[in-house]
Amino acid sequence: MDDKKEILTILEKIINDFSMDNLVHLFRNKTTKFRPLEFPIFENSCFTDGLLLGEFKCGDASVCVFTFKTHQSLTERSGKKAQYELAKKMLKEEIRYAAGFFIFYDEQGNFRFSLVYDIPLSSGKREWSNFKRYTYYVSKNQTNKTFIQQMAEADFSSLDNIIEAFSVEKVTREFYNEIANWYFWALQKVKFPDDAEQQPNGRNIALIRFITRIIFVWFMKEKKLINPKLFDYGQIKNILKNTDNEESTYYKAILQNLFFATLNTPIPERKFRKEGEFQGKNGDYMNHGYFRYQDLFRNAEEDIKILFNEIPFLNGGLFECLDKRKDDPFNDTGKEIRMDGFSDKEKNQPIFPNELFFSKEKNVDLTEYYGDTKYKNTKVQGLISIFRCVDQALKAEKPAYLKHQWEKHLNRQQGQ
Repeated sequence: MDDKKEILTILEKIINDFSMDNLVHLFRNKTTKFRPLEFPIFENSCFTDGLLLGEFKCGDASVCVFTFKTHQSLTERSGKKAQYELAKKMLKEEIRYAAGFFIFYDEQGNFRFSLVYDIPLSSGKREWSNFKRYTYYVSKNQTNKTFIQQMAEADFSSLDNIIEAFSVEKVTREFYNEIANWYFWALQKVKFPDDAEQQPNGRNIALIRFITRIIFVWFMKEKKLINPKLFDYGQIKNILKNTDNEESTYYKAILQNLFFATLNTPIPERKFRKEGEFQGKNGDYMNHGYFRYQDLFRNAEEDIKILFNEIPFLNGGLFECLDKRKDDPFNDTGKEIRMDGFSDKEKNQPIFPNELFFSKEKNVDLTEYYGDTKYKNTKVQGLISIFRCVDQALKAEKPAYLKHQWEKHLNRQQGQ
């Protein structure tokens, strides 16, 4: 059994100083059966410095480790198909291996770490024609938390255990657990307008509605339909005047403007609401198609134009603001309804602290929600941090699967 602390130290070394020696050190610590080979193999138009770095037995299976240097700098998306095709080719040629780790790296030390294996027929016969891959892009410029965690916890005693450690299903379960912990932590911190809070389970429903919206938005970001600066704390500090943990500036200025005045508003109609009043009234009162919170931005007009105006309009109900005027045809209460709280009046606004999005990992007491004292010191972190940690999994083999599973999970929650 490997020492997890030692493995974590080695992984950090590999990320910060990629080298064959550090890779060999890693595999030797994961399994005593690893045998270094460092056997040179062919070069082609895409890759150089090919090495059969080593091999090891895990149970009845033999696993190889190949490394290749790429001619071009690696990114999260670059060269994935060519790398996968090469990995499959090597496994077909080296039929003694049931699976292989394939590490592709560039001059800067960025690398893609992939597990590729052959899937036998139901009869158990191997035709070396059906393969599966789990892959992680690793760079010293990102957190790499998912890769580090999966590699540190992987049990190399059998191929099935290795596959389980790297599988999308395992990452998905961990994602659900982190989101659940975040949700219960957020219930302690948020407050929605009175009309939402006073409904049965009102805060729970409003928070689940928010999670549904932000998950959809995150996938739009992955499709490059939303500027990634909106989720980068370093950029947000330059956009907003105040990003203190206890303030709600990110939720109001960035997310509410994104949800209601952007995604639910046609591009030509996007602008800030009028600031002044005429005869005691503002013509844009409760018009949720206009941007708000101008005073929270450092340079509101310029930032809104850069960050929001190229985002497509979605003609659907998910991003419709649920606040209603008295004279709204869908409001029969005879009074204004404030559910989302997209308002310039502080008394109507929700409380949604910035720390819920960008906090580093911390311990909180969730005993009340889980009904078990073992949750007294539960690790939680900001929601954007959680998304970034699973980003590699979302960009790997099954992003649609993860999205589908998460939508099913949310539907079950809303149906309860």
